Amino acid sequence: MCGRRGPCGAPWPVRLGPTEDTGAGWPVRYRAAVPGRAPLAVLVSGAPGSGKSTLADALALGLDVPVLHKDRLVHGIWRTRDRATELGARGVEPFYRTMELWLELGVSFVAEQTFYRGVSEPDVARRLAARAVLVNVHCRSMHATERFEKRMREDPLCGEDRLRKLLPIAASLQAELHEPLQLSCPVVIVDTDAGYAPSLESVIAEIDHLYSRPTEHDLDAAPRDP
Repeated sequence: MCGRRGPCGAPWPVRLGPTEDTGAGWPVRYRAAVPGRAPLAVLVSGAPGSGKSTLADALALGLDVPVLHKDRLVHGIWRTRDRATELGARGVEPFYRTMELWLELGVSFVAEQTFYRGVSEPDVARRLAARAVLVNVHCRSMHATERFEKRMREDPLCGEDRLRKLLPIAASLQAELHEPLQLSCPVVIVDTDAGYAPSLESVIAEIDHLYSRPTEHDLDAAPRDP
């Protein structure tokens, strides 16, 4: 049984992206093939070590869309500054700005970070919901804290002092982020303890059911009668 919220197979309301006539303050620079259809935004959530990054990469490959990782944007900032430091909210802003740009340009995508239940919803609602068809894929794992510690010990930019700060936070988030975000959109809950349950193929099929994809290129389509 999939963790999608709502009656199985029931249609979900699709939020239409603003147009030039709405006065929403952001320009539309693309024309959707399906009139009024906003881009797809698959938000992958879960506690640190729950498997978000790996699942996001696999979903993006299976859905044939780009993927955005907040932590990689942070590392890109560190590279520019030649200094690794905690960025706080400044590290989250490039993540949302990038998603907003992609939506403006009509790009569907998968994006992952540690979204905080009860905290992240207003930002998602204000900055993304009106411009996208949202799907929340939420990861769970009983071994998230152990996985997080292993990953951080392999990170050359994480020494013992930083690890001592991060581990208690990761452990507390394991319980706090057990439930998905409270958003008015379809939710798929994925257990990542031993592979994926439901399977990766099932999750991709569920998203394809909610948001169709092209089946052929225009150059390969049969010519239409004039």
